[in-house]
Amino acid sequence: MTRLTRKEIKQDDFRAAVGRSVEYAEGHVRTIIYAVGGVLLLGAVAVAIWFYLGHRREVANQALAEATKVFQAPVVPTGAKPNDASEPSFATEAARRARAKELFKKVRDDYGMSDAADVAGLYLAQIAADEGRLDEARKLWRDFVDEHGDSMLAGEARLNLIDLDRKQGKGEQVVKDLRAMLEKGDTPLPQDVILNELGKTLEQLHRPQEAVQSYQRILDEFPQSPFRQDAQQKLLTLDPTRAAAPGAMPAGMPGFPG
Repeated sequence: MTRLTRKEIKQDDFRAAVGRSVEYAEGHVRTIIYAVGGVLLLGAVAVAIWFYLGHRREVANQALAEATKVFQAPVVPTGAKPNDASEPSFATEAARRARAKELFKKVRDDYGMSDAADVAGLYLAQIAADEGRLDEARKLWRDFVDEHGDSMLAGEARLNLIDLDRKQGKGEQVVKDLRAMLEKGDTPLPQDVILNELGKTLEQLHRPQEAVQSYQRILDEFPQSPFRQDAQQKLLTLDPTRAAAPGAMPAGMPGFPG
């Protein structure tokens, strides 16, 4: 009997395996075709969905841009062109606001669950606030913060909520919340922004000395803050003795890095 080598045994096993695979394929041609076709179909569907979502996002952004153009359109006493697609204008503020509201609502209705729809909600919140529907404005701003907490627009929404609280007589709670943010360190708003809002709130509550402390911290700790000049002017207003102090900065002059 001829002795087979290990290499020859492996080759025979390989040939047998290939043979079995061919036999299986011959007996299951339809099953294999369906399986391969299913994979290809899933890939085609995924590509189609990707293109559809991209196109939908583009159309939604375009609709948002058109609504924003109306929101920012000029109000002219005569010759208004509300239907001008490129440069709309309106005879009254109320007419402009009504048309903008209509377009922003359409973005929300037609493209829900999109970023454009969420941004449209911010504009609708501002319109609601302008019309005195403060609860509706609060809900829209809060919803955006909850959904897009890390975005720059969420910061703007937070400031709107703080301002809304002040207008609704919740200044004491605002002070408490802002001071809690400062103590945390890792805050949803920059600390100089928080200090500026804290100072404004304390002013509204007729607590000028505490407001002075907040504005002074902006000068001491944030030399590059865009609120530095305002803080300097506030300090001169709240504490007139500073104007007579040696080296005091005249009102209206920008601050300089310390």
